[in-house]
Amino acid sequence: MFLLLYSFANLLALYNPLVIVDEAHNARTSLTFDTLKRVHPAAIIEFTATPNTSITNGSNILYHVSAAQLKAEEMIKLPIILTEHINGWEEAVRDAVLTRARLALKAQKDIDYIRPIVLLQAENKNGKVTVEVLKKCLIEDHNITEDKIAVATGTQRELDGIDLFDPNCPIEYIITIEALKEGWDCSFAYVFCSVKQVSSSKDAEQLLGRVLRMPYAKRRVIEDLNRAYAHLATTSLAQAAKELTDKLISMGFEELEVATFLRQQDANQGDLFGQVDKDDAVNSKPKLTPPSLMVEVQDTIDTTELSEEERSSIKISEVDGRQVVTVTGKVSEPLKKAITKVAVEDKKEIETSVDRHNLSVHAALSPAENGVKFAPLPRLCVMVQGELELVEKEVFLDVSGWNLLDYPAKLDYQPHEETTSFLVDVEGKKVKYNLAHESQTLNLNLANTEVTQDELIGWLDHECRQSDVTQREMTSFLTKVINQLLQIPSLTLTTLIRNKYPLARSIQELVSAYRQQAMTKGYQQTLFANDADVLTTYDFSYEFKADNYPTRPPYYSGSYAFDKHYYPQIEDMKSSGEEFDCAQTIDLLPQVKHWVRNLVRRGEASFSLPLAHTNFYPDFIVELQDGRILVVEYKGKPYETNDDSAEKRMVGELWASHSQGQCLFLMAVKKDDKGQDVRQQILNLID
Repeated sequence: MFLLLYSFANLLALYNPLVIVDEAHNARTSLTFDTLKRVHPAAIIEFTATPNTSITNGSNILYHVSAAQLKAEEMIKLPIILTEHINGWEEAVRDAVLTRARLALKAQKDIDYIRPIVLLQAENKNGKVTVEVLKKCLIEDHNITEDKIAVATGTQRELDGIDLFDPNCPIEYIITIEALKEGWDCSFAYVFCSVKQVSSSKDAEQLLGRVLRMPYAKRRVIEDLNRAYAHLATTSLAQAAKELTDKLISMGFEELEVATFLRQQDANQGDLFGQVDKDDAVNSKPKLTPPSLMVEVQDTIDTTELSEEERSSIKISEVDGRQVVTVTGKVSEPLKKAITKVAVEDKKEIETSVDRHNLSVHAALSPAENGVKFAPLPRLCVMVQGELELVEKEVFLDVSGWNLLDYPAKLDYQPHEETTSFLVDVEGKKVKYNLAHESQTLNLNLANTEVTQDELIGWLDHECRQSDVTQREMTSFLTKVINQLLQIPSLTLTTLIRNKYPLARSIQELVSAYRQQAMTKGYQQTLFANDADVLTTYDFSYEFKADNYPTRPPYYSGSYAFDKHYYPQIEDMKSSGEEFDCAQTIDLLPQVKHWVRNLVRRGEASFSLPLAHTNFYPDFIVELQDGRILVVEYKGKPYETNDDSAEKRMVGELWASHSQGQCLFLMAVKKDDKGQDVRQQILNLID
């Protein structure tokens, strides 16, 4: 005997729902898990920008969107310009106000309405710099009128009912203590100013995240409006930067992403934006302070074992009675050992700081970060009826004269009906059941149906609709297919109607197969026929843009430092193996200016060449010192001679051969037929 309790939870449990949890970092308690268990979910999908990764109640992260991807999608502001203030919290507030003022002037030139906002994080009521102290500072020291300030705390909710996007809204400063509630998504927040130690607040992650959202999810024309700004008060040099780095990593940033997107700014530098802009073009690059590592030491550093270059990279100074070593540029192993011996922090902390610093130095030296342009790549085009067109699959279909009715309307189809029937009967006082024999069931395929053949064809026409097939063609094709199927003795109209969904899928697969045949035919005619009018032209060109390289983990993390890679990150490359050896060979060649590890299927961030049914994304794109472009596709031994490699080689060589000597293509292998390695294969081609 079961007692059924009427409740919404029990109703949900009957349906085994798919549960979606937003802001999942807030749902990690035992009570939450018990509640979710009660509804018997088929699956639970969590969304969060700050995942909990603890062993006891952490999230199982299935998909991670990198900061570079979000930036490429124009969803977030990057980089973050960080300024540390060691001379008091008033200095941090002052520069936050000045930053907002500068941004407000630039925002007046933007095509959309933007009112930059400062988020100020105050200390708790028992602290020194409370909400009241901060508000008083803004009003009395910086002449900010009270109507431009809003306080958002547990007791003061001055943002409730306010539309911050309204041009008539005066609010420019928001003072809070803890994280603003989820759903507070005002992308006008540009400046984060904290007067408390960043590490002392779990809410710093959420607050920092509030200034990363891009207004209108669209990259701004003025470059300074594409960045976020953080002013942090600190009592220890470089401590705020270290803590903010930890926070960004806990928010989901990779260490390499932090090294690329967190830029330190000298608080004593006259111009907070790094330079006086001659214009506000998108590609203007501020001259920011070179990455420097600051370490507090308890004794004089021993420099006797250091080289002259290593000695010149360090500066020893005294700050508030403490001795500090500042290193500009990369920290070598001997220098790291010398610093570790006298550092106040323990060895592990120093090693972590040095590794992150060296990543920042390496990122700052990349050509993309220094405003260097990558030479444009001409695209493969073809003349069609006197018009120049980029080679794409639509061109192949046009050239082949794609028409579905040119192909046989014959479908090899037999329905697979997997149904099981049982015979239930009463014997005495017991109910018994057993598998029903075929002779005991009705053959429903022989039953009459009210649905007509024309109605079935109409339904299939709607279900199988194709963008490149007219309705007239599709209807005619379907009619022929159905007529052909009904000639098969084992198939009746009722059979087809009962199995209409798998029938529709089979027809779609048939149409797709015919389209592939048409594309293969058109591909050969378009590019490789004797009368093919192929051009490699800059009329359609591709450009690797400095701010659009949406990499995602895993990133290359090997010990060899690639000096000539155009971007700071290299995606999905192991630290050893044949592909790494090929990349290293390219990086070491003096004839190479810079190169890119090409991304696969990332839209405008990927360079591709056309194949019959898809696109070909070569492994490495190289700009040579003489301005020519070298494209290298590396193939391991098992793939050297397969059909896929042959097709890629043909289109790559076709692209290069029509470039008037501006482009080169190499299908590189470990050893070619002459026993030559990758380096010699490249030299043979470029010399």
